[in-house]
Amino acid sequence: MNRAAVALGMMGAALSIAAAVALGMEVQVVSVRAAERGPSDAELQPLRGRLRRLVGYRSFRVVQQERRQCSWRNTEEFAIPGGRLLRVLPKGMQDQAVMMQVRLLDGRRRLVDTDIRLRNRGTMLLGVGRQAGRADGALIIMLKAEAQ
Repeated sequence: MNRAAVALGMMGAALSIAAAVALGMEVQVVSVRAAERGPSDAELQPLRGRLRRLVGYRSFRVVQQERRQCSWRNTEEFAIPGGRLLRVLPKGMQDQAVMMQVRLLDGRRRLVDTDIRLRNRGTMLLGVGRQAGRADGALIIMLKAEAQ
């Protein structure tokens, strides 16, 4: 009887892992314009200190956001203001963290090309310098990931 309970428990754990892999994850990409002056969006207030330390500006406005379901081991592309492209390749989960390859492209030039380990439901900030077509400010990309 004890062996049967252990076997059932192991099967249940295996099914949970298989279901998580099958469901994939949700990725949210938020593009934020940072400027020296002006108001900040209320939804960014909890991150304002972090944003300010990253780029040194005082005003933060969301200019674009996209949320999408992603499959494990399949590349997803997100259009970023200024003609840039963010490629995300979810690789898997390890110790409650999402493992991903992240590439930020400006045409054929790679601005960022790295593997990251992002805590599940965590947020990563990428400061990418001046926003194309704007004389002032910078563009920040917020990458959020949540395994399903």
